[in-house]
Amino acid sequence: MKTSAAIILASVCSASAFMVPTVSQKSSTSLYATATKGKVSKVKTSISNITIDSFSSTLTEIEPFLTKDAGNSIYKKSMQRINAKAKMLGVEVPAGYAKEAKCTEKRREKQDSYCKAKAEEAAAAAEEEAPAEEETVSEEAPADE
Repeated sequence: MKTSAAIILASVCSASAFMVPTVSQKSSTSLYATATKGKVSKVKTSISNITIDSFSSTLTEIEPFLTKDAGNSIYKKSMQRINAKAKMLGVEVPAGYAKEAKCTEKRREKQDSYCKAKAEEAAAAAEEEAPAEEETVSEEAPADE
């Protein structure tokens, strides 16, 4: 009896050593996906169901999601869908629609700083050219007399 109990106990212990331990709580790898879950599909269906009559009202409904919650890829795809639908319906998307999106903020800041730097470089180059031109004009003037 003792030996059979020992054998059973040893077999149960050895079998449980190869089993995967149960995890009490599953960890989420994507926290942001749960915040926008369900909203993306609603936006996609509302874009696909746009008509000429409901175009402006649908755009006003979608804009808060695009400017605040949408990620970069969802924003780009949604804007492409809206532009394609507008072209198909013969309607124009308002200028500057959803341009202040949160997902494009860093890119806009980077582009603005690049444009400012280029403008400053052009102004500095123009200032350097102006004195050089004045010197050449003043050198040529006495030669004419």
